[in-house]
Amino acid sequence: MSERKGRSRFAWLLLLAAFAMVLAVACGGDDDDTGGGSVTYGKAGFKTVEIASGQPIKIGYSGPLSGDLKGIGEPIQKAVELAAKGKTIKGHSIQVVSKDDLCSADGGASAATQLLQEGVVAVVGPVCSGAVVAAQPQYEGAGITHVSPSSTAHKPTYPDRGQVFQTFLRTTYSDDIQGPAQAKFAYKTLGAKTAYIVYDTDAYGTGLRDAFKAAYEKEGGKILGSEGYEKKQTDFKAVVTNIKNAKPDLVYFAGFYSEATPFIKQLRAEMKDVKFLGGDGVKNDEFIKGAGADAEGAYLSLPSPVYTGEAYKTFGDLFEKETGIKRDASPFVAEAYDAATVIIRAIEKVAEEKDGKLVIDLKKLNEEIRKTELDGASGKIKFDARGENVGGATPVSLFQVKNGAFEEIKQ
Repeated sequence: MSERKGRSRFAWLLLLAAFAMVLAVACGGDDDDTGGGSVTYGKAGFKTVEIASGQPIKIGYSGPLSGDLKGIGEPIQKAVELAAKGKTIKGHSIQVVSKDDLCSADGGASAATQLLQEGVVAVVGPVCSGAVVAAQPQYEGAGITHVSPSSTAHKPTYPDRGQVFQTFLRTTYSDDIQGPAQAKFAYKTLGAKTAYIVYDTDAYGTGLRDAFKAAYEKEGGKILGSEGYEKKQTDFKAVVTNIKNAKPDLVYFAGFYSEATPFIKQLRAEMKDVKFLGGDGVKNDEFIKGAGADAEGAYLSLPSPVYTGEAYKTFGDLFEKETGIKRDASPFVAEAYDAATVIIRAIEKVAEEKDGKLVIDLKKLNEEIRKTELDGASGKIKFDARGENVGGATPVSLFQVKNGAFEEIKQ
């Protein structure tokens, strides 16, 4: 009887061990618990790229270069081009190949297809989170690492599929930081006990909405309503009517300046005094230009510090000289310059010359990018296992529009 029990127990142990092995194999990918929690990567299609003598090394850029949001995409594109200007690696120049993704999911997927066809070895972007989410599977499948300077949504680093995209990283910070900071500011500093949320239905808008809502309610605030809209919407009269009937202390806007501009003009026509708070998608000189006097008093935030370091000053001076664009006219130009710099420096380290060609192992390039530490124009850059930038103090900056300009709110 005791011998049977021993055998039975041993058999169960063997079965459990086998089951554990099956689970380990099923998970696949590479586990990494060096930051961002324990993660599992999916299968990336890394390969080796050969570049013929005299041919450039191509780096892609994906962002909105036409339409309502080119005021975000064009300055970022200029920063990427500035980082690549005059750089050579083992006799090969660097060419930035830009594709207009219109800050949309369809555009992000289309731009990714085009950039892959162009033979890029890495990409800066996409700029917008909706475009990132749509493009991630393609870049992962091709083994092309892409570093976004401005995608702040939760979803790119916590994808629905569970497995983290090994080829995605960002030099900005997540809305998991920005949303709670906004909520605390709204409830404690502005004294807004009730809020009404208006949000873009893309990955950026819904993610920022969720981050703000959860944190605001935890602070003690009450959400009186929440309404989504599609990009390019210009008529918000029905939404404004609902807000007017709800009588909130604050209207929270999770979206971009292209829709925030007509929205706030219509809001101010009915409610002059209700507080308005938006995020990085609205904090742009184009918002002030478009909304004019109706932008006065609006509160905006950025998931980044107000840059004061020497590296930012050097970059900013050069950026303004080379482009004619103010360094703070649009957010994320410093992060874009850093994203391109990270990629270029990684290529310098892994590129090898063989038989008259430049050879780049895309897996080694990804590994080199991931282990990068850079004192950049936007601050310290360091990536965790999910691709999040964990190098800095992850501050959130707050501003108010006063006399037609963004004035920093000291905290």
